[in-house]
Amino acid sequence: MHLEKQLTDMAFACGWDYCGFADLTPYHSYMSDFCGPFINQFPRAVSLIIRLSNAVVDSIEEQERDKILSFHNYNYYAIDYLQNTGTARIANYLEGNGWRAYPVPASYGVYQERLAALISHKLVARAAGLGWIGKNGLFLTPREGPRVRLASILTDAPFETAQPVESACHNCQICQLACPSGAIKGREFNEREADCERVDPAKCFNFMDNRKKEWDIEIERCVCGLCVAVCPFGKRLGSRQQR
Repeated sequence: MHLEKQLTDMAFACGWDYCGFADLTPYHSYMSDFCGPFINQFPRAVSLIIRLSNAVVDSIEEQERDKILSFHNYNYYAIDYLQNTGTARIANYLEGNGWRAYPVPASYGVYQERLAALISHKLVARAAGLGWIGKNGLFLTPREGPRVRLASILTDAPFETAQPVESACHNCQICQLACPSGAIKGREFNEREADCERVDPAKCFNFMDNRKKEWDIEIERCVCGLCVAVCPFGKRLGSRQQR
């Protein structure tokens, strides 16, 4: 059985909906600006994607406090816990078979000045051919749009990799117009540009921080999630499932 098939079967058994394989070498220079030469140990990566509940995502469009807090708990506790335990299992399997494997925790920043994680999960997912990076700065699959969560495993395991997918956002401005902080600039993804060229992280962070103060709550993020909820790709899927 090919390694790709073994890992994909393991991923599906852990609850993921997508599993892809990325060649990281074209992005080593960019990633090393964050994490240094550490990244050069890992020429490839496994990208893992789990679909979010449409009912949960749809509920946040009205921006009601209780639904927002429930969305936060669902994303950052339930889904991330599922992903992080799964990446640990798959990484252990790879290391047990003689390869290096570094599971990168889902969605937790380590570079506070850039509001960034160790590596870009969405860049890995794009390189794995699973979708594209949208104008909202999020990763989109053709079916679910941005209604997904990502995890990655860096590795030197010898598997075949996919080709990146180009954006299908084109002239759409829905997420930009919906963003209450004005953080989304409406620019298409360009791998030669930093994320901040498309989305202003300070505006997004300040909106979340101000919302926490207004609502008098103590959580690490108080997201609005509108860029996830209003995207036409994900909304089409939600509409189909409701019929």
